[in-house]
Formats: sequence, C-alpha cells, structure tokens
Amino acid sequence: MVNACAIAGTDYVDLCGEVPFIRRVIDTHHGTTSARIVHSCGFDSVPSDMGAFALREHAGEPLDTVTMVVEKLRGGLSTGTLESMREVSAQAHADRAVARNLHHPYSLSPVPSAEPRLADAKDITVTKLADGRWTGPFFMAMFNTRVVRRSNSLRGERFTYHERWATRTRLGAWALTGATAALFAASQKPALRRLVPTPGNGYFRFTHEGVTESGRQVSCTVAADGDPGYVVTAMMLGEAALTLLDNPGEGGVLTPSTALGAPYLERLRAGGMSFTCG
Repeated sequence: MVNACAIAGTDYVDLCGEVPFIRRVIDTHHGTTSARIVHSCGFDSVPSDMGAFALREHAGEPLDTVTMVVEKLRGGLSTGTLESMREVSAQAHADRAVARNLHHPYSLSPVPSAEPRLADAKDITVTKLADGRWTGPFFMAMFNTRVVRRSNSLRGERFTYHERWATRTRLGAWALTGATAALFAASQKPALRRLVPTPGNGYFRFTHEGVTESGRQVSCTVAADGDPGYVVTAMMLGEAALTLLDNPGEGGVLTPSTALGAPYLERLRAGGMSFTCG
C-alpha cells in the first residue's frame, strides 16, 4: 500500500510503530515521491511529536534539551501495539543489522552520524530529574524518540530528546524498569495477547520539559481522556488524514509534526486533546 501511494503521488497516513519498516520506506521513497507519507499518526507518536512541536512554537527560540515525562497513563497497550513489538523483536533476533538499527537513537534520522551526541542514549534506564523526581523507562520511548528526533533533523533543529515515566520513589523507578524489560521479553509470546486489557476508558498526561539555548525553562503538557490506544488514536488518525486533505504540502516520508504542523495541532485540540504550554 505504501509503495503504491508513493508511486502514484497519493498522500498516506498510518499507525505504524515499527522502526525497521519505516526505515525501509524512508530509504526507498524519501526525496523521490511527491506524496506525503506520514507514519505513526496514533498514540505512537502524536503526543510525543506534536507536544515537542507545540513546545518549540511556544518557546519562540531554539531548544537545547527536551524531556517528555509520563505523568499519568491508563490504557495505550493495544493488541496491535503488542503485535508490532513481537514482530520487531523477532526481526531483531533474526538479523543483527536490524537489531543495531533498532537500538540506534537516531535510527530514523536522515544522517544519524550528523545528529547531536546524547549524554544518555539508553531507553531503559533509571534517572533523577532536576526537580528531584525519579523516573523509569516508558515502554514506547524506543520508538517515539526516533520519530521526534527525525522531526528535529527534517526541520534543521538540534535539541536532544528523551522520554521518561515519573515514579514516586527510586524503588518505583527500578520496579518500572524491571516490568518494562519483562514486557519486551514477553512480547515474543503469543499467549501474552490474552493479558492485554480490552478497549475501554483511559487517559494520559505527558509533560514536555525543555530548556532553550538561552537557558530559559519551558514546558508543555499534552493530555486527553479516552483509551489512548483506541479512542484517542482513532481521532488522531482521522484528523491527520483531514489535515493532509485540506493543506497541500511538499512530499516525502515525514513525521506528524513536519507533515501536518499547526493545522493539525488545532484539529487535535478541537478533537479533545489539550496542549498547555508555559
């Protein structure tokens, strides 16, 4: 489907969260297609990518660092997400080159070697924020961060980007680390699908905490009610398609923020997502 759209010049959106597949699409079609190919227009990775975009617009000056902190989350792990994790894990185990690319912090960037060096490139780690809060890993960070870093590169920006999950204590952060590692290990087992919660109510609240190149601290909180992996994702995907329809643009294999920008931000707000910057 992606190849057909790229060749025909037909704009395309999806919910894909698989680094190896998107990397192949980038290498095949970016720079040659007139279509806008926009992957990851769901819970991965719209809150991350559009939150960083809203923060940059609010700051009004270049950012130096951004850390997205998960403050509240219920839902988000759909059967589709689990199947993507299982498929990517299987590919990585079968091919060392895929594994190396999967774990590279700039695996989706145009020129990974030209990107800013990260002091801590690990996705599964325990850290302490400047405000004293302990954080563990966010299970979607291994993908979301690559999308946001690609956005930075396509816009010519240089800020470093990480994602963490806030916990109350250091022990909680270590427990979250163990649970995340166990989730990735168990994702290879089909039986795990029986443990995925059925679609229902949910919510999320993420805060992007940034420091500008001049040293000013800025933040933007992204939040929505509804099951992130189903209800909110459906809204995000639909609004992405409508944004493409109403706003012509340059082709390429893009990200939500680089393809859709400010018009998409307004559609997301109208659809029930809040972006509160300060």
